Formats: sequence, structure tokens, C-alpha cells
Amino acid sequence: MADANKSMGLSPNELDISGMIRRRWRLLVFGMVVGVGLSILYFKTAPRVYESSIEVLVGQRSSEMTNRGTISSTSGGTEGMGEDELATHMRLFVARKVLTEAIKLGSLDELDTFRKARENDQSLVDHILENIEVERGGEGAAADAMVLRVFYHASNPEESATVLAAVFQSYKRYIDSQDQDNSKLAVELIEAARETHEQELSDADAAYRDFVASVPVLLEGDKVRDIHKERLSDMETELNKVRSSLAENESRLQVILTEAEERGDELAGEMDQLALLSEKEVDRLKFFLDMTRGSSQSEKFQAEAPVRQEVAKAQYNRLLDLIQREKALSDTFGKGHPLVEATRQETEITRQFIAANAPETKARETKTMDAEEMLKTYVMLLRNDISELQKRKTILMEEAEREMLAAKEVEASFMESNSLKAKLARAQSRYDQVIVRLQELNLSRSYAGFSTDLLASAEVPRNAVWPKLPIVLAVGVGAGLALGLLLTLAAETFDSTFGSVTDLESTTKAAVIAHVPRLNLRTLRKAAIAGSQLDPSLLTYHTPRSAEAEIFRVGRTSLMIANRKDSVQTIMVTSPQPGDGKSTTISNLAISFAQAGKRVLLIDADMRRPVISKLFGIDDRKGLSDFLAGRVEFADGVVETEVQNLHIMPNGSNTSEPAELLESHRLMRLFQNACESYDLVMIDAPPVLAVADPAIIAPYVDSVLLTVRVTKNGRGTVEDAVRILNDIQITPAAVIVNGIDRNALKTYAYGGYGKGKYGGGYIGHYHADYAAKERSDVHRSDATRSEPTPKNGRPATFAAASADLGSSVRRQPAPITIPSGDAPPMADQSSKS
Repeated sequence: MADANKSMGLSPNELDISGMIRRRWRLLVFGMVVGVGLSILYFKTAPRVYESSIEVLVGQRSSEMTNRGTISSTSGGTEGMGEDELATHMRLFVARKVLTEAIKLGSLDELDTFRKARENDQSLVDHILENIEVERGGEGAAADAMVLRVFYHASNPEESATVLAAVFQSYKRYIDSQDQDNSKLAVELIEAARETHEQELSDADAAYRDFVASVPVLLEGDKVRDIHKERLSDMETELNKVRSSLAENESRLQVILTEAEERGDELAGEMDQLALLSEKEVDRLKFFLDMTRGSSQSEKFQAEAPVRQEVAKAQYNRLLDLIQREKALSDTFGKGHPLVEATRQETEITRQFIAANAPETKARETKTMDAEEMLKTYVMLLRNDISELQKRKTILMEEAEREMLAAKEVEASFMESNSLKAKLARAQSRYDQVIVRLQELNLSRSYAGFSTDLLASAEVPRNAVWPKLPIVLAVGVGAGLALGLLLTLAAETFDSTFGSVTDLESTTKAAVIAHVPRLNLRTLRKAAIAGSQLDPSLLTYHTPRSAEAEIFRVGRTSLMIANRKDSVQTIMVTSPQPGDGKSTTISNLAISFAQAGKRVLLIDADMRRPVISKLFGIDDRKGLSDFLAGRVEFADGVVETEVQNLHIMPNGSNTSEPAELLESHRLMRLFQNACESYDLVMIDAPPVLAVADPAIIAPYVDSVLLTVRVTKNGRGTVEDAVRILNDIQITPAAVIVNGIDRNALKTYAYGGYGKGKYGGGYIGHYHADYAAKERSDVHRSDATRSEPTPKNGRPATFAAASADLGSSVRRQPAPITIPSGDAPPMADQSSKS
């Protein structure tokens, strides 16, 4: 497939767009003219389309009221809408129900376009759908506005406005009816809910009242008192006090008994026994002792009794304080401590003072009680207290248990009460919400639903929106340009010629070293040297300073530089087909090499159509065929020419078996003899695609040149020739393009040369330079070419000559072409120089 594309002119790796445009610009212009013409024709004949439009502001009215009864909303009484809601309104404009109602409201079925649609069995709704468009938002910064823009297209301007107005009226009616229906339904639902919740509230209130009346509690305003719970709380408080007193008495009794048991005889002293009692216990014991004494028999004693009692009490308290202090110090510092001794002495003094100052008069002898008896008496009191407290504790616990049971029953009742109360609160809350909602609906029925404000009404358009000439022309130019590009691509695809030098080099895998223009024989004859036997086409001999001759010299230099590293002494020149100008090309190259001072042998190996002998005007009766057949020796088959250092071996006698002769062993001997005698051997071989002779000769030579006439040979022909050479492991060393049309060089129909790559200044410079040379320069050049051979009689090889020449050349020159126009004859212009 790739080879087929190559043959048709398409390179899979490279597409020269600019070259295609330069070569096929006429097709591009043709396509654009066709496109513009068709666009103008369409503009003239296309029916006019008119457009009418409206703008609708869509918003959501607020249904929530403030405490003062106003609408809680944004300005305009509408709230922002979501994307889905706005999309719903867009869909409503094209809903079939709305459009059907619009046809009835506006009597649209009487319009011309609707009658035509009905005649064509088209639905009137479908007719509207084909011509209506709905868009959202505005333009620029208002792209997200909650605005709908509706467009309608019609061939009649009045009809477009009429249809759009009817569609909006139908849409408006549908929205309003939906809002009213929804409000009415909402009110009915809310009213039914109110009745239901009102009954629930009444039932809950009655149940709560009945419960409160059946429970043994007291109501104090909104609060409920639980008597059993209060009693239980008081009993718990009293029971805690009893437990505390009982624990205190038991602990005191335990301390006294434990102390008496542990200390034994140590408590024999009165003070030690009294020290076990606290101040409170002493007071109580003193009160008990007072109760055991008798009363006075005289009134005086009774009158002085309070004073005596206070004095005795003070003295006795002092004594007790000292006894307790002595006990504390003895426990802290020990019995022999000075502070303890001092306190003991003070106690004894106090005791003596009390005894010395006792009252002289007593009503009767009082009963005395020692310390041991007092301690026993106090122990008895403690035990009585403990017994009483335990009994009281038992009674309180029994009462608390009964109150606990009663409080539990009340608590369970309270839980039921809370449930009934919560149920009542919920019923009340629901009822209140329903009432509030019902009030809002009654107040805001006219504010609920959607707001659809018409911002821009439908107007009758004055100008048609289609077709628009700028758009039609732009589309026509674009389509025409596309058509031109398609035609160009098709032309390039099916064009088998080469489009550029790169294309040719890519096909042959060889560099193009020269572009030889088509020669003008009339001009060449005028410039030919008079009396010369050489054909005028051998311009390197007749006009060596012409631009055409310079092309061959550049090719010669390119070959010498390219081959300076290799021992290249034999060069075969061939072409794909006959008539490609290979004989003329090789002859001019041979002359150019000879002019460089190299001994050159040109062999005419095209024994079927020999041309070399005719070009040089020599006798061809003896030559290559005779040598290969063994009829002559090498020296007898070589002929001298007018060109210094150039010898020719013509084709020789006619033969019907040229291929068989070339396959003989004498062909190798021919090249050996030629290389021994000449610097360069050049072979003019037949075309590659015509006969097998080039394939026989090519393996024996050092280099192969391919001459291609691109105006005659297509891509497939050149590819076939290269493939045949590749089959015998031969790759062309270089390519010479022959027969380029001078006019084609301006537009570069072959490859875009001329000014496109090298510029006219390069060729013009050499052309003017050589045309200005005098004929004497030509003679000096001929004298220069006739330099003697080396003294040793053995000519230098072509490789050595290439090396000598290459040392003075820094880079390989590019292929040379010449501008259009015939090369002027070499005239004597010594006056200008």
C-alpha cells in the first residue's frame, strides 16, 4: 500500500503543503470561486427567516410571613430558584399541552404556515417545535440571570410575533392555574389537619385532667406536691440524726469500757476516772447529781442557793478544767514532767480551797457520790440512751418503708402523668402549627407560586435573521477552500511525477548533483565552433563559459569530492528509459573531466542505439563489439577526438547479440586495459528498463550515475529502475536531472527550484560573468587543458585527481540550475571587461 501511494505521488513520511499550493494554486482559486458563487446563489434564492423574541423573569414567590403579615422575600416578592426549577420552566415553554393551548388561544391554525403544515400532514405542535428555541440567562456578566429567552422563527414577520405571544399567554395561564390549584388543595389539607389535631388535643387534655384528679397529690399552681415523698424525706433526715446519736453513744460507751478494762487498777484515782468523761458528759452528770440532792428547809438558804450554786459551779468547773489539763499534759509529756507537777499542785490547792470554803449552813446533809460511782452512773445513762435510740431507729425505719412504698406508687403515677402531659404538649404544638400555617395560607394565597414577569414582549421583526451575507460568504469561502484543497490533494495523489528534489532523492537514495535544462538547439548551433565535428549539444566544448557548461562542471566537482576517499576510476551512466539524454550528459561530463586535465576514455556501450560516435563525428566501424568479439585489440578500438585528453571507444560493428558479448570475459580485460591507460573511464550504458546490458556492466564499474528526465519519467519508472539496480546490489551514486523546462523552473513545477531555493542572483551572477568573458579566455582555457602527462608515462588515477581537487574544496557544491531563457552565445565582449 505504501508503494502504491508513492507511485501515485503521496509520500507517507513527508507532505509538502507549500509546494502543493504553489503547484496547484489554480485548483485552490477554482474551488474558492465555486464556493463564493454557490454562496451568492444561495443568498439570492434562500427564503428569508424572521425572528421574534421575548424575555421572561421567572422567580419563586415566598410563602413565609413575618409577624406583621408581610412577605419575607427578596425584592420583587420572589426568591431565588434552583437550576432544576428553571429547567422545568424551559421545558414548559415547549410542552405539547402548552403549545396545544397556545394554538387555540391565538387561532394559530389560521396562519399561512400552519395551513401549509396541515396540508403536508404535519402536526401543528411539531411545526411550532421546529421553529421555537428556549435559552436561559443573559449575556456577559448576566449569564446566570434567572431569565428565559424564547425565540420563534417564521417566514412571515407578523406570524413570528403572533405565535410567540400566544405561546407565552398559554404558558402564563398554565402557571397561574397550577398555583391556584395548589393553594386551594393546600388550604383543604391544612383545614383537615386542624380538625384532626383539635380532637387529639381535646382528648389529651381530658385524659390529663382525669389522671390528676385520681392521684393523691396536692396542686400548688402549676406545681404538684407529693406528700409521701416529703414525709419520706423528713423521716430519712430524722433517721440519720438517730443513727448519728446512736453511733456517738455506742462509741463513747465502748471507749469507757475499753479504757477501764485495759487500765484496770490505774483508774483507781478519782481524777483518772473523771478524766474519761467529756465536758458535755460532765455537765449531764452534774445535772443528774443535782437531781439526787434534797431541798433546803429555810427560805434564807433557798434565797442564797443561787449565789452558792454559781460560786460552787465556778469552783467546780475550775477544778474540772485543771483535772482535764493535768490528764492532757500527763499523756503528752509524762507524769514526771514539770508542767504536769505544777498542774497537779494547782489542782490540789483548788481542791483544798473548795473544801475550806464550803457553806456553813446546809438544809440537810447531802448525799455524796465518789468518782467511781459517778462513772458507773454515767455508763448506765449511756446504756439507757443507746436502748432508746435503737428503739427509735426501728420505729423510724418501719415508717420509712411504708412511706417508700406509697411514694413509689405515686412516682409510677407521675411517670404516667408526664407521658400524658407530653402527649398533651405535642398535641398542642401540632395544633398551634396548623393554625399558624392556615393563617399564613389564608393571608398569602395571592402571593404563593411562581412569578413570571414579561421583560420584553414579542415585536414584529423588521429584518431577516437568515440568510446573512457575511456568514454565507464566509461559509462559501471556507467550503470553496476545502474543495480546492481536496482537488489539490487528489491531483497530488494521482500525479506520478516528482514534486521536489527531496522526493527524487528519497526515491533513488542518491543525491541530485545537477539539473540540466532543456537545450535550445538553434542557440547552440549559433554558438558552436565553426568547422568542429562535435555536435552543438556538446556545449562544454563549444561554450565552456556558458551557464549550461557550468552545470556540468559543478557536477564533475561534486563527483570528484564525493569519491575522493574511494578509488573510483570507472563510471557508468544510464537512465530508466530511452530518450532521457544520458549520451549527451555523459559526453559533456567527459569533456568537462578532460578539460580538467584528466585523460578520459568514453566507451559507447549502447550497442543497440549508439549515439556517441554521432555526437563526436568519429568513425564507429571498430569499437566495443569488435573488442569483445576478439576481432581487434584495445588500442585499435580507441579513437581520438578534437577534445584534448578525451578518447572514445565507439560501439563498433553492428551485432545482434550485445548482451552475450558483454557477458564475455573480455569485458573485464577491457576495463583493466582502460584503467591502466586512462585516469577515468566513463561508460554510456543502455537504459535500465529497456535491456539487461546495464545490469551486466554495473558490477564491473566503481560508480553508477542515473540520468532522469523528470518531465518524461514518472515516479513508477524511476522506482523500477532503482529496484533493478538494487537487485544486483548496485545503488546509484548520484542523479543528474535532465531536460528541465525553463519555464517550469520559474514556478518549480518539478521541484520548486529557480529562485525558490537558490535564488536568481546565483545563476544570474555566473551567467553574466561568463557571458562577459572574451573569446580569448576560451582559447586560454583550451591551452590550459593541453598539459603534458607525467614523466613516468603513467597517468594519475581518478581517485588521486579527486583527492588533489578535494583538498582545495571545503564543501560539496549544491546542484545548479539556470534561469529561464536561452544562454547567449559566447561573444567577444573585451570592451566590457
